[in-house]
Amino acid sequence: MKLRAPRFRPGVFAVACLWANALFGDEQALPFRTGILPLLTKAGCNAGACHGAATGQGGFKLSLFGYDPTEDYERITRELGGRRIDRAAPTESLLLRKASRQLTHEGGRRLPRDGDAYEKVQRWIVEGAPFGPKDLWVTAITVSPAENFLPTTNTTFSLHVTAQLSDGSREDVTSLALYSSSNDALAEVGKQGDVHVSGRGVTSVMVRYSGQVGVARVMVPFSDELVREDPFPADNIIDQHIGAELKRLRLRPSPLSRDGEFLRRVHLDLTGRLPSLDTARAFLGGPSSPAARRQVIDDLLASSEFVDVWTLRLAELLLIGGKRASDDATRAYHSWVREQVARNAPYDEIVRAILTASGPLTTAAPANFFTIANDPRDLAEHASRIFLGTQIACARCHAHPADRWTQEDYHRFAAYFARVSHEGDTIKINARGEVDHPKTGAPVSPRPLGGSTISRDPGADRRIELAAWMTDASNPLFAQTIVNRVWKLLMGRGLVEPVDDLRPTNPATHPALIAGLAGDFATHGYDLRRLIRSIVTSRTYQITSRSEGLNRLDDHFFSHAYLKEMPAATFLDAVAQVTGIPEVFDGYPEGTRAVQLIGARTPSYALDVLGRCSRDGPCDGGGRPGGGLAQALHLINGGTLNARLGGGIVAELLARDSPDRARIEELYLRALTRRPAPDEFAEWEPRLAAAARKSEAVEDLLWTLLNSREFAFNH
Repeated sequence: MKLRAPRFRPGVFAVACLWANALFGDEQALPFRTGILPLLTKAGCNAGACHGAATGQGGFKLSLFGYDPTEDYERITRELGGRRIDRAAPTESLLLRKASRQLTHEGGRRLPRDGDAYEKVQRWIVEGAPFGPKDLWVTAITVSPAENFLPTTNTTFSLHVTAQLSDGSREDVTSLALYSSSNDALAEVGKQGDVHVSGRGVTSVMVRYSGQVGVARVMVPFSDELVREDPFPADNIIDQHIGAELKRLRLRPSPLSRDGEFLRRVHLDLTGRLPSLDTARAFLGGPSSPAARRQVIDDLLASSEFVDVWTLRLAELLLIGGKRASDDATRAYHSWVREQVARNAPYDEIVRAILTASGPLTTAAPANFFTIANDPRDLAEHASRIFLGTQIACARCHAHPADRWTQEDYHRFAAYFARVSHEGDTIKINARGEVDHPKTGAPVSPRPLGGSTISRDPGADRRIELAAWMTDASNPLFAQTIVNRVWKLLMGRGLVEPVDDLRPTNPATHPALIAGLAGDFATHGYDLRRLIRSIVTSRTYQITSRSEGLNRLDDHFFSHAYLKEMPAATFLDAVAQVTGIPEVFDGYPEGTRAVQLIGARTPSYALDVLGRCSRDGPCDGGGRPGGGLAQALHLINGGTLNARLGGGIVAELLARDSPDRARIEELYLRALTRRPAPDEFAEWEPRLAAAARKSEAVEDLLWTLLNSREFAFNH
């Protein structure tokens, strides 16, 4: 039997309206966008597992979490002849009968007949199912309390959510908002915003309502015992904020690192090299002092090795030398980046040069950035992730489920790259080229993410406007993103994780610190060396990685240093440095370090098995993306270590007329920047003394050191 939309009968509708007035009184009709759609969202009707799926469910599709009210209204009231609502007999509407499960509904009962939501939807249909004022929408939500510091665990409290509407009014939407906890083991949140805290630490609760998102932080100290002393001297902004938070969380920090631990850590972080034997002996033999550590830092910051390794880090961030790049263009781009690092060019200047570059790829080197993708949408995703720490890819198809970005935001941002073309070995800026909105098919004008002003000058290079907005000091994401990336490289984890996902619903572990560091970075001319120096001279950076007491539970708040796995290039260079036998790379002169390689395509089985970044995608994870059985077997039996054991430093040590104890000490200093402990001497001295072939015993010692966890990690 063919289904028909119910015929509109004025007489019946008039009676319905009289009935509605009698039943509901003179209440103002509920608008669809702010009155009805939030009810359906709360009921889960437009969730990804229901009608909000990409293809909908049961022939009925809604936008995910109601990001497109106009389309949802059309589907509910007009699609299939308007069969989903019955204005003449509202209670017979499929929208109500399915959701209340009076008819079979795979989604179950979503609007119980005796519930408030059912009554409101019924009333809305009775009143003619109006869309309501088109200029009325929710502009923001406020979650209170935003900071929830609870003195102890096993506590329950309630959140309250207020919506700010475009007409200036405010509504309590606590009962209609959606809630999710970042860590259910610490804090569980109910459907009405009631939070039960059962663990210790810090987490957040994400709140979503009518296309807007908010967050509330939940903090419970790790102990009931107060920490009365200040954990750190507040010599700089870093120690001030980290120390205050540790005190509030009742976590005592680990002590200052030993001199050898500090020396190895700062050399690997700033230069990608281990300290030389002479450097280690001189530093460990001299007086220990903050001034001596600062001198080491300043010397490393001024070294060519610093330029090498931080060029590599920027090259990986910018994906230099991925699969789309030619050798000559990659060489030019890498050389340009190295020049910027060497002269300590302001970071905002570097980014502006990249975003506005065009011309031949071998002479206009920064233009190589635009070779990482051909589609303006893909370029926009790369630019937002790399320079703004913002993932917008979800908004290509629908509103971002955890951030504020809509499809319109996404495509307007992508429009900045619509006129960029890659023709042969040249990047060109065309006079024409647009990004079309996927729903309307109409071209959209460019607009910054979160901005309100749409570009008006049709003849200008749009990227100039983009670069100016992006690097402006008033844009907090720009400075915070690079500060967070540098912080992770030096500290082992970001203040925000992942480092390319800065959003209100993924708050920093120390919000005031990242804001303060970013502000200081911008104030001082986006000086990367100054930022790095500020971090590595802090006590926060220089404390030991050995955890103590309750801070063993801490993996977020920097009460002890975090172990950092050496990246593939650094690890390979360290092996070559300790053994005295360099790696040889095709096309490069002897003595070239792995961190000096220009692209990611230089043939090297060792780097491949160690897990180097291919630069075909993000390299933000830290450490080595490889690993597993293949890597373990290679380090145990492969040539990277074993081929270096018979010569180099082993042959040199055996040629000297030195006691075994001296040989053992030198290998420990070379590999671990420390002298052996008494039990380690007790282990190896008898082995070397009793060995039929001393060379094998020395090789065994070196192999053991290079395969140790202590060697593989920067600690």
